[in-house]
Amino acid sequence: MIDFFLNKKTSKLLLVGIAVLSFMVLLGMAALTVALVNVLANSLQFEVYTITYVALVGFAVVLSTATTIVFYIMAKKAQKLIDGLSRVAAGDYSAEIDYRRGDTFTRVYKNFNKMTAELRSVKSLRDDFVHNFSHEIKTPLFSIQGFANLLLEGGLTEEEERKFLTIISVEAGRLGQLADSILLLSKLENQQLLGERTPLKLDAEITDCIIMLEREWDGKHIEIETDLAPVKLEGDGAMLRQVWINLLSNAIKFTPEGGKIEVGLKREGDFAVVKIKDSGMGIAAEDLPRIFEKYYRSASASGTEGNGLGLAICKRVCALAGGDISAESEVGKGSTFTVSLPV
Repeated sequence: MIDFFLNKKTSKLLLVGIAVLSFMVLLGMAALTVALVNVLANSLQFEVYTITYVALVGFAVVLSTATTIVFYIMAKKAQKLIDGLSRVAAGDYSAEIDYRRGDTFTRVYKNFNKMTAELRSVKSLRDDFVHNFSHEIKTPLFSIQGFANLLLEGGLTEEEERKFLTIISVEAGRLGQLADSILLLSKLENQQLLGERTPLKLDAEITDCIIMLEREWDGKHIEIETDLAPVKLEGDGAMLRQVWINLLSNAIKFTPEGGKIEVGLKREGDFAVVKIKDSGMGIAAEDLPRIFEKYYRSASASGTEGNGLGLAICKRVCALAGGDISAESEVGKGSTFTVSLPV
């Protein structure tokens, strides 16, 4: 019904009808008023009747003209919104409506622009996920398919069957982790802010992550040395936990048997500074500037598990939290990752 009255053709007819109706009603009211004045003041001269009538007719013309203009402006603004909605319905999420402050439709236009921005974000998230997942999924899928075919062919020893089943299980787990990482990173890249901010005891959060990974570092007999000052801040605990787990997991992964990892936390001005230092193989100088890129893996990391998304996730979470992450490293002497977050 709204579309019928506010499309480009019928809106003009509607405006003309309103204008004519307004004019006729007001003209009739003017004539009625003049007639009453003439009856009540029949002793007055003809000039009084004429002047009053002309004045009221003039008032009717002005008022009907003003009404027509107002309705025309409102219909034009509504038509702009309908045109935008039509573009969105056709799949064009780049549609935006220009507006000025104080405009009657300012709030409506702002909400429309916010809606299309969210739709663009969702579309980008979907496209990124499909593209990245389809690209990265091939290697583990080929492994699973290949070893599954060998098992189907039969003729394998029990030891070989167990080995191939273990590989299939590992690759399936890798596939699931890859899907989770791609989805999380795609979501973060299309966010402008982190989720709900709650008070956090950062030292306790990091300690919990270290305990969570105890099986990994204890299994390699790695010494964990902590120096965590009590620091409180407001943030998205779940997302920040991704940072600590990724950095600690990497440190454990690249630190040799019997090595050492140092975890420090202190407050510097308005920032909480976390340092995670390992005694691992280190990162080559030419690789260091690119380690936070999606899917990038340095030559030194080629022999270890991973999909090249962990540090990209850390970088994005820190940026959304208003902070930063950096790395220092030297081949053979380990790496130090530093995270700065506003308190």
